[in-house]
Amino acid sequence: MCRSCVGCDIVGSVSPERIFRVKVFLSWSGSGSRSHAVAEGLHGWIQNVIHLAEPFISSDDILVGERWNDVLDRQLDSSGFGILCVTKKSLKSPWLLFEAGVLAGGYGTPKRVCPYLIDLGPDDLSPPLNRFNATVADEAGTFRMMRSLNETSDGLLVPDAILRKSFKVWWEELAAILAKAKELPE
Repeated sequence: MCRSCVGCDIVGSVSPERIFRVKVFLSWSGSGSRSHAVAEGLHGWIQNVIHLAEPFISSDDILVGERWNDVLDRQLDSSGFGILCVTKKSLKSPWLLFEAGVLAGGYGTPKRVCPYLIDLGPDDLSPPLNRFNATVADEAGTFRMMRSLNETSDGLLVPDAILRKSFKVWWEELAAILAKAKELPE
């Protein structure tokens, strides 16, 4: 049993036809950057908090020999939630802006895009990123993001009480990743 299922009373009580997943696209800019370090941290951390989330990061999830642009196209198209790991340096990154636009899709799509602000605040965003409801990479902001990720058009991935418990168990791990990333030169 994992740490986040301690006290979980839903194990075995959910019918297979009610189980659904959400693909999460992690967007970053600059190999070895703060943005990339946070995206890599989120990649391993998200499933600890919400087991039914399927995070994707291009630096880890594209196999050797695969055509990276084909894989990215498929992932951008099939992801229901996008997290943009935004720093002061990546704010104007053409690639990050491109991925944000593709993730957003057309008007009326149920996809959501969250700028996850690592070393800046919401007031630092300009179009087109300021059109998305952003959150700061701190405990309260991260919980808001995870709560949004948990709420899908098909319903909650996990009950809110389980999300809260799981987040509390795993937060310190991500807090350490964020602190370490903020020490990187940008």
